Amino acid sequence: MRHTVLTCAIGTSALGLLSCASASAIELGLPAECSLGKDCFVQQFADDDTRAGKEADPFCGSATYGGHDGTDFRVLSLADVKRGVPVVAVADGTVLRARDGEPDRLVVSEADRAAVANKECGNGMVVDLGGGYEVQYCHMRQGSLAVKPGEAVKRGQKLGDVGASGMAAFPHVHLTVRLNGKTIDPATGRELAAGCLNSAETGEPLFSPDIMAALGRGETQVIALGLAGGPIEHGLLSVEPPPAATAGSPAFVGWGWFINLHQGDRVVVSLTGPDGQEVAANRSDPLDRTKADYSAFAGKRGAPTPGTYKVRVGIERDGAMVVERTETYEVK
Repeated sequence: MRHTVLTCAIGTSALGLLSCASASAIELGLPAECSLGKDCFVQQFADDDTRAGKEADPFCGSATYGGHDGTDFRVLSLADVKRGVPVVAVADGTVLRARDGEPDRLVVSEADRAAVANKECGNGMVVDLGGGYEVQYCHMRQGSLAVKPGEAVKRGQKLGDVGASGMAAFPHVHLTVRLNGKTIDPATGRELAAGCLNSAETGEPLFSPDIMAALGRGETQVIALGLAGGPIEHGLLSVEPPPAATAGSPAFVGWGWFINLHQGDRVVVSLTGPDGQEVAANRSDPLDRTKADYSAFAGKRGAPTPGTYKVRVGIERDGAMVVERTETYEVK
């Protein structure tokens, strides 16, 4: 659906009718060269509940945090940042201002937060799309910016690379949209203060229909799983993938990584060996609160027998599996 701006004028006829016309506006593409749900994911939407102490994603769910003014398109880890994932223009426009030179590092402590004070966007830019629209890109990789203020850009043109500069707890590009200075949620097409969409509303999203379909509505997702050669450290998943298990590993561990979990969810991981027998399983206690991202594993000490292993991961909610994924891995 293409977002439109309604322009009106008082007619000069005897009836003094109000005549209106829809002015063509914008339709946004993805801000990164990636496939949603495969190698990049929307971990957090904008917060469409501007009341103090309240928060809601565009679809009245919990895939956001208080005061968040944009949409976060994440890649898995800093290993992806290192190999390079292009940030691209979501629409034609002109670069107004830009910043580069901020280091890429994940914010995990108060000292990290203090180090990026007043530079929370990190490396990024603001692009004028015309008609009062502006888009801001944040957290791009240091030294990657490919355009300068004053330059015209076309939709799909490379602007830089996804990074982890500024206030970034995971590698991603953050996209904020403004219309005449007011922040707009591109998933709804309206100001954040207008609130989230109820189940009967569709809004007038700025993203193209195919992108809206791929974005989803903040559902819980499995973003990665695997068979590792030892226990998983959650904080390191956003740095690099854990080493895969080999016949010489001291252990073998099936693991899963999830985003946008609900309070009360149970995380399930099972590992099946080459003989078809379950080697290890883990079913967590109900989560005490919503989780932006979460990981779990199940495994066994000792070197694995060579052969084919199956890892199954999922989320159980109210007694039913709401998301599930299974992969096989060859140990040599």
